[in-house]
Amino acid sequence: MPENVTRVVVGVDGSAGSLAALRQAAQEAAHHGAVLCPVIAWQPPGGEAADAVQPAPPDVCAHWERAARDKLSRACRRALGEDARRLRMRPRVVRADAGPALVACAARDTDMLVMGAGSHGPVHRLVHGSVSRHCLRHARCPVLVVHPRAGEAPEEGATRRPRPPARPPATIPAGLLDVWPARPSGPEPPASAPRRGPRR
Repeated sequence: MPENVTRVVVGVDGSAGSLAALRQAAQEAAHHGAVLCPVIAWQPPGGEAADAVQPAPPDVCAHWERAARDKLSRACRRALGEDARRLRMRPRVVRADAGPALVACAARDTDMLVMGAGSHGPVHRLVHGSVSRHCLRHARCPVLVVHPRAGEAPEEGATRRPRPPARPPATIPAGLLDVWPARPSGPEPPASAPRRGPRR
C-alpha cells in the first residue's frame, strides 16, 4: 500500500459493493490524511448513442444529474453516517461510463482508486463491460477492490443482484480486500509468440 496517498477516489452506484468500498475508502483517507472523492457516473437512459440520435432537453438532463447527485448523497450518509463530517470530501457527479470516469478522476500517481466487487450482473457487464476490469487495465494508480458485506442490502433504487449458490454471501468475509499496484506508464511490451513443440 502506498504511503504518499493524497486522494482516495471511490466509485459509488448505490450497490452493496459500492457501500462497502465507500466505507473502506473513508478508512484509507483517514489513515493517509487524504481527501475522499466519492464519484458517481451517470448516462441518459439508453446511453449516449441513443441521446445523440434524439437528444434530451436540458431540463431533463438536469433532472437526471440531480437524481445521480441525490443517490450519491444518500449512499454517503448511509455508508459513513456522522463520520462524513470529520472527513475532507469532494464528491463528484460525472456524465460518462463508470470505468473511464473513475480512471480519469484517479489520474494522479498519489491517488488511490477504491471500488466495490460484484455490483452488476452478467447482462449489464455484457452491454457496458466490466468496470473493475477497465480500471485494473487502465488506472495509473493503485486499485483496491472491496467485497460487500454478507447480507448487506444495496441503496434504495439500486439493482440487487442475487449471488450464485456456489459463492453465497456468507462465505465472503467482511472487509476482504484485493489490492493491485499501480500500472506502470509507457507502452506495453509486445506479447511473445507461443512456442511450438517439436514435430513428431
